[in-house]
Amino acid sequence: MTDKPADYGMTTLWRKFWGYSWHERWFYGRCIAHGVLRFYQVDSPHPVLMGRGVIIHKRNGRFTTGGVCVLHPACRLAIVGKGNEPAHLHIGAGTEIGDRTIINVSQRVEIGTRCSISWDCDIMDTDFHQIILADGRRPPMSKPVLIEDDVWVGSHCLILKGVTIGHHSVIAAGSVVRHDVPPYSLMAGNPARRVGQITGWKR
Repeated sequence: MTDKPADYGMTTLWRKFWGYSWHERWFYGRCIAHGVLRFYQVDSPHPVLMGRGVIIHKRNGRFTTGGVCVLHPACRLAIVGKGNEPAHLHIGAGTEIGDRTIINVSQRVEIGTRCSISWDCDIMDTDFHQIILADGRRPPMSKPVLIEDDVWVGSHCLILKGVTIGHHSVIAAGSVVRHDVPPYSLMAGNPARRVGQITGWKR
């Protein structure tokens, strides 16, 4: 059985903040300050907590959120559309993106609520360059990525274009996800394969 989803409203988060140790309060206090100073980079009214060294590069693109979320130190978000096809990154409430994780968006990447994306991950919806097959066909260079609610992605994972990861799934560290993942799956390997069924996970 999965736990009842956590409430990520500001009142609850404020109470949690004062329950942290002094060191944790210092870290999250700095994240709040960085987020306030860079509110102009987010196309939603919800606060985004940002660690030191977060880079958000937008060109013909939008960065929206469904509520309070956290970008840990040295994350890099590149949201770059082209012509009349703007790029869009959406991160749900309660989701945390780990240190040094990179998200490249040329079309659309959507990450659901209460997800935990670990450190040094790479999520991309594009190959960046056009591949030409032996028969002359040119497969799409970009396809949207969807990570549904309550997904945990371990460190050093690579999530490639066109992938949907079902809710309440866990992606083991170092996995390369090339194909869709059913809900409640435990995935591991390169390429990632379903190695088990789970009932959820606990933060």
